[in-house]
This record gives sequence, C-alpha cells and structure tokens, in this order.
Amino acid sequence: MKEGKKRRIPKWLAWVGGILAGSAVVMSALVAVASKSTPDYAARLAALPAIELSRVGDGTWEGSAFLLPVNVKAAVRVSGGRIEGIELLRHFNGQGKPAEAIVDAVIAAQSVRVDAVAGATHSSVAILEAIADALSKGSAK
Repeated sequence: MKEGKKRRIPKWLAWVGGILAGSAVVMSALVAVASKSTPDYAARLAALPAIELSRVGDGTWEGSAFLLPVNVKAAVRVSGGRIEGIELLRHFNGQGKPAEAIVDAVIAAQSVRVDAVAGATHSSVAILEAIADALSKGSAK
C-alpha cells in the first residue's frame, strides 16, 4: 500500500456494523425495561387473601385477574364451605398453559395458598388471583 493512502471500510460493512450497534442498544433498553416491570411473584403470592371458605356462600362465583399479558376469568363452585370445582372460563396465557394444573392443587388444598407451577409462574399467579377474586365475591354475600 502506498504511503499516505488510507484504507477504507466498505459501505456495506459500515451499515452492518451500524445495524448491529443499534440492535445492541435496543436490546439493552428492552432488557432494562423488562427487568423493572417483572412482577415480584413472591409478594403477589403472599398478598393472596386467606379466605375462610365457611364464609363463602354456596354457588358459583366468578372472578378475574390481569397480569400483563395474562388475562384470566375463573368460575369457582362452592358448596358447604368447600371448593367443589374450578373452571377457567378464559386464560389468555402465551406459554403459561401448564399453569392450569394449579386448579387441582387449589381444590386439593381448599386454599389459594399453593405453590406456583414451575415454568409458568406468571400464569399461576394470575389464575390464583382470579380464584381469590371469585371467592372474595362469594364471601361478600
């Protein structure tokens, strides 16, 4: 190479470098926002009310919960102070379908204070909140 002549970066390579740098900035911003908006699951689970089932009237009570992006509507059938059945009327969940197994745990424990389903914690919390909402409505009667 002759002295004094500068080596130039091809335009296409400069564009690729710019796109990669821009993508890295955008991804960093998204990760920062997501980490700040991630709910504190333990706090939400601890905040679930301890509902005294003997005070819940017989019947089917509906409750709902929304924990972005999960949207749940549940119908809880109560008889004689016991949860007899739970039907998820709506569970918009993304990848949280496995959390629907928590319904059986709630019926077995006769309480919303059960462990979340591993790998589907977000949906688990929303389902438990919807069930608690339904039971709270039954307690108000």
